[in-house]
Amino acid sequence: MPLSAQQAATPPPGSCDLLDVPLAGGLLALARMDLRGRPTGAVWTLRERLLLPLPHGTAEELPGLLHWLGWGHLHGVLRATSAEAATGALRLRPGGTPSPEPVGRLLDTCADACARLQLQLSRGPSRRLP
Repeated sequence: MPLSAQQAATPPPGSCDLLDVPLAGGLLALARMDLRGRPTGAVWTLRERLLLPLPHGTAEELPGLLHWLGWGHLHGVLRATSAEAATGALRLRPGGTPSPEPVGRLLDTCADACARLQLQLSRGPSRRLP
């Protein structure tokens, strides 16, 4: 169900940190989560980035979590931001904040989607990943 204009203009709450993901990778991750029936929680977009709410305090842990999950090379591609920095973000999906998805699983899904897109782009337009 589409969001109303008022719902779409609802900014992320200040009580959570945000996972900031490139738009294409974030949309791929959301599609995978939808396909598997996994909850996404609320989702916002800001320019070419997708924003997913994380529990407050997760921002400081993000580099270490990415490294622990084996995705340390994506630090900077996946990043944390505050709700205050998301001024002008538009809400794409309703839902709870933070995301009901466990943080490690959400990071792993987003990192995998971004890495697959990077690999596909490096292979060129004629070669697709399985």
